[in-house]
Amino acid sequence: MQIEITSGLPRPRSDCETVIVEATHRAPRVSWRVVAVVAGALVYSWIASGWRPFTHPEAIAVGIPIIAAGIATVRLARRAPDAAVPESRQGVLVWRGLLAAFLIWELISYRSSPRADFPTFSSITDTIMSTHPGRFALFVIWLAIGYGIFRR
Repeated sequence: MQIEITSGLPRPRSDCETVIVEATHRAPRVSWRVVAVVAGALVYSWIASGWRPFTHPEAIAVGIPIIAAGIATVRLARRAPDAAVPESRQGVLVWRGLLAAFLIWELISYRSSPRADFPTFSSITDTIMSTHPGRFALFVIWLAIGYGIFRR
């Protein structure tokens, strides 16, 4: 005697089945404000990275985003004082470990020679920042990291 248990669904007509999957929600659209802010940040980065290093205009260009982030942080802290998330001990230890590894690498590279075989972080960034597109790329990365830290 053979017993067959069915799910109540009709049997497929062949060995293959076609499954149609429909999206339950649409992908979020990017607002025009986000596009405007990103475009503004890129233009600002291009202009700011065009100034000579270690000059007053460049120092002001670097200081403006820092001051803006500071003002925004103070305003957000006043709105939601209880929204602060306590940092995890594990996260702090990971960042300390990464910082220690970076400092060890930097010190070993600094004491070793020749510089071409043992580059320090500053010698690598000096090479990148010797051109305007390189300074622009690093300025954009700096702004993006700052925004990521701010949003967190």
